[in-house]
Amino acid sequence: MGPLQGIRILDLSMVVAGPFCTMILGDLGADVIKIEPPEGDVSRIVVAQERGGVPVGILNWNRNKRAMVLDLKRPGAAEVFLKMAERADAVVQNVRPGVVDRLGVGYEAVAARNPKIVYCSMAGYGFKGPYRDKPAYDPIIQGMAGVMATQRTQGRPRAVKNIIADKVTAMTAAIAILAALNEARTGKGQHIELAMIDAVAYYLMGDTAARHTLLPHKPGVPPAMGTLDPFKTADGYITIAPLTDKHWTSMLEAIGRQDLFAGDDPRPERVRRAIKALIDIFPTQTSAYWLERIEKADVPCGPVNDFDTIWDDPQFKVNETFMEYEHPRAGRVRAVRAPARFSKSKTELWRHAPGLGQHTDEILRDFGFDSAEVARLRADRIVK
Repeated sequence: MGPLQGIRILDLSMVVAGPFCTMILGDLGADVIKIEPPEGDVSRIVVAQERGGVPVGILNWNRNKRAMVLDLKRPGAAEVFLKMAERADAVVQNVRPGVVDRLGVGYEAVAARNPKIVYCSMAGYGFKGPYRDKPAYDPIIQGMAGVMATQRTQGRPRAVKNIIADKVTAMTAAIAILAALNEARTGKGQHIELAMIDAVAYYLMGDTAARHTLLPHKPGVPPAMGTLDPFKTADGYITIAPLTDKHWTSMLEAIGRQDLFAGDDPRPERVRRAIKALIDIFPTQTSAYWLERIEKADVPCGPVNDFDTIWDDPQFKVNETFMEYEHPRAGRVRAVRAPARFSKSKTELWRHAPGLGQHTDEILRDFGFDSAEVARLRADRIVK
């Protein structure tokens, strides 16, 4: 079931950043307990696509988990959580700063019961400062952390058309949790605090801030944007990455236009001249025609897949990147496998994305609650 078999994680998170983080850990074999309020994760409520009552947000961010309902607003609910935390290795939450403390399940309360606990808290902006209590969603983080500025076209900042800030935060959190779990083997638990804007800046700035690394800072300098936009061909689009002069010379020679990079003009001017010409040249032949020639010149290039072609791309097929399976309620489902392949353990789908409260009784029994206690908790509407 993966290298994290035996690790138990209590997951109080919702939407994407937290659930994706814990799904990564679940894919690696951890026993992830998804703990939801009676109304469920927001992904169950804000439904873009669903089938059989299962939203795709639950399928795509919550596989390899068990689920229970625990109403932390009810008297006595915090004690249930703290009792569970005594037998857990980690807690993950991404509600606004201060909420878990008011509910009685913050780090200090948990660590008092289990000093070895690894407790990961995520927030949009951080845990102090002027933005601390503001609501945060992916587009706002993209704007604040510089992502939109690096996507600038025709003078306007643009959004990356996926929830990149949530996903980068999730991956950063997963790495931090694994590091803290390693240290916890010495008996030392700790609290991880992670701001989305910090995770995104850490991810973004290595290349895009290249013109702003050496000080003093020069105002008005745009971020470095080295990646070329795709080029239209007769039947689609291709992408090229001629980073060196040798790349440019070899590629242009392969397509019969070495003159485009010739001369004594400054390199940026020769690159601009070549790009402008390629915009007119590439539409004269198919993508396959150009890719064959550019690949022979040993210049990085590739097709631009869309969501009709990517599933059948031969390299993805060899890698077995995508899988299909039968979900008991949603039917036939497509998913992306965990990308790391381990030589001695497997990271596979071993639990379907759960329904709301699907495993409440089973989980409580696993954490030491007897049948009478479970019945009382249900009667008091603490669990469901």
